[in-house]
Amino acid sequence: MAIIIPSRLSSTRLKQKPLQLIGSITLIERVFKQVNQAGLEHTYVATDSEEIASVITKVGGKVIFTDSAIPTGTDRTYEAFKLIPNNQNINYIVNVQGDMPFIEPSSILKIIEYLKNSKYDIVTPIVKVDRESVKASSNVTVVVDSAGTALYFSRSLIPNGAEEFLYHVGMYGFRKNALEKFVSLKPTFLEKTERLEQLRALENGMTIGTCLVENVPISVDTEEDLKKAVKFYENISKLGL
Repeated sequence: MAIIIPSRLSSTRLKQKPLQLIGSITLIERVFKQVNQAGLEHTYVATDSEEIASVITKVGGKVIFTDSAIPTGTDRTYEAFKLIPNNQNINYIVNVQGDMPFIEPSSILKIIEYLKNSKYDIVTPIVKVDRESVKASSNVTVVVDSAGTALYFSRSLIPNGAEEFLYHVGMYGFRKNALEKFVSLKPTFLEKTERLEQLRALENGMTIGTCLVENVPISVDTEEDLKKAVKFYENISKLGL
């Protein structure tokens, strides 16, 4: 089992996003520390940046350098996976986006559990949210069948007319052969239209299972998101959490 956190320095919406401070600690360091609490030996940050690498190695983390031209987080995850020593013994890979500073380690462990006990190619977490919560952000929603198999992901609110939605948390657990298949596929029409790479898997007949988790993690993509993350940190610090 390996956990890989893809993180590149350039960002279109928030300059040098991984190095932005939340309290006295950078975003990427907070993500790494949360993920590292899952307790897996093979936990890496995959990056194209010496600055990001320096932040992670200073706190005892492991870094794998990947090309800055790699187009998506999943592609970067796969490139990093190929560089892990003795990776032939790794059968499951979890891709955790590097913009969730308060991600719960229990969510990662739940993905792993679902992967091991199902036949899905990919497993990803979801959270039940109401209309007011989801429309106030740029959340991705998902519709699933009665077994929890993902049918479609969208940046629009789906299903239309509902009052409760399933928010998609940006983490993916892959079987090794599924990750290899995914990166061999070309970007698809729906993927490019929605700007959601998981649609590449669905359009090519791969199965994505969902596991329900309790809390919506804060994702930092914009200056406004960063302000929310800082405020959240200040609040939990006051409570001694």
